[in-house]
Amino acid sequence: MPSKRLNLLIVAAGLGVNFYGLYGVKFGLPMVGYGGHFQFLTVVGLLVTTLSFTVRIINLLTGTLGPVYEALTAIATPVEGLISALYWPIVLYDKKMLVPDDTIFDLPLALDISLHLIPTIVCWADFMIFNTKFKRSPIHILAIYAFTMAYFVWVNVCYEHNGYWPYPLFGMFKNDTQRGAFFLGCGWFCSVLYKIIAKGHFNIHLGDKKEAVKNLKDRKSQ
Repeated sequence: MPSKRLNLLIVAAGLGVNFYGLYGVKFGLPMVGYGGHFQFLTVVGLLVTTLSFTVRIINLLTGTLGPVYEALTAIATPVEGLISALYWPIVLYDKKMLVPDDTIFDLPLALDISLHLIPTIVCWADFMIFNTKFKRSPIHILAIYAFTMAYFVWVNVCYEHNGYWPYPLFGMFKNDTQRGAFFLGCGWFCSVLYKIIAKGHFNIHLGDKKEAVKNLKDRKSQ
């Protein structure tokens, strides 16, 4: 059985990193325009992850808010995986796909990792190792697609106000149909990540499940 104290320590550390990331973005990277920093998937995802970590800590300390945590982590974990999977290859290939030509791309390494890597690691560790009560649900997949398309609508609203996309990558598509297909593809990728971590979770905790079934049978036979 995973250690509750270790789980609390890891999630608390992850929450601290998230606060550092949000603080660094807010005060270190000035942003103008409609939507501000919340135009960016990284920041939106980090906000959801921060809420997930906060609720998780409350859940570990009090045993409450379990369903809220399950809903948040089912979205945050694959979305953070998507952010890391997209961000690092794109940065290595062409940074200009993520920032305009006239922007100085000088994100400090510590802040960069805090935004695009550590939240993913903590999310996946908490989900796969410590979340022993997780149950796979099609509602989680629906929530992932709903989040993806909500962000698609949101960036279009920001574009209508600002006249530019938060990521130049979005402007490379010819029309909204292509952009929508890209977002659907991202939603599909998140759903695949969800299925992968759900399968990994099942394999990791298979022994715990067998033991729980055995204990239940023993109680019924008494």
